[in-house]
Amino acid sequence: MTTKKTKTASSKINLLEYDYPKPTGADMVFPTYDAIPELLEEAKVRGFLHGHTPYNDLFSNLFFNGGKVVFKEDVDPEKLKVIWVYVRSFMGSWSPKHEHKEAICAMIMSEILEPKLDEK
Repeated sequence: MTTKKTKTASSKINLLEYDYPKPTGADMVFPTYDAIPELLEEAKVRGFLHGHTPYNDLFSNLFFNGGKVVFKEDVDPEKLKVIWVYVRSFMGSWSPKHEHKEAICAMIMSEILEPKLDEK
C-alpha cells in the first residue's frame, strides 16, 4: 500500500487529495484494514480521537444503526466514490481499535458528509 502525504497550506493532510487504499470486493465483505498512522495522528490533531464532534456522533450512528448519508455538494463525485468506499470498508474492519476507526472515519466524514443523516 502506498500512501502519499498531501498537505494544505496550513500543514494538514488534504483528505480530499489523499491516496487512500483502493478496496476490492473482498475488502468490502471481509475488511482487514488497520489504521494508517498518519491519518490517526491527523485525527488526533484535529480533535476526533475521543472527540465529541457531530461527526463522531455521525460515525456512531452509522456504525451501530445504519442510515442514509448526505454528501456535501462541493466534493468532486469521482473523488467522493473512492473516499467513501474506503471509509465504508475501514468502518467494518476488525483490525483497528474501535476508537481509532471512529477518529479516522469521523475526520474523513467531516470533509465529505453533512453532519446529519438523511431523514427522508
